[in-house]
Amino acid sequence: MRHLQKNNETYLSHLLFAGKIGLTLIFRGIIFLLHAVFPICKIPKFLNLKSTSDKLHEWNDYTYRRRRK
Repeated sequence: MRHLQKNNETYLSHLLFAGKIGLTLIFRGIIFLLHAVFPICKIPKFLNLKSTSDKLHEWNDYTYRRRRK
């Protein structure tokens, strides 16, 4: 539970935040795998690598802001 205290989180907020990231990355990974098998299928702009990278940076920035509270 030290991890939760260090990051200024409750168990539920941690579960929701980490779960959201995990499920989002799994979903985006499936999209990329489908594109690998079927290159004709385009990856929507909101799921492309740039969008994924931006989302990861956004989540990372949130974790740093959360620690400062």
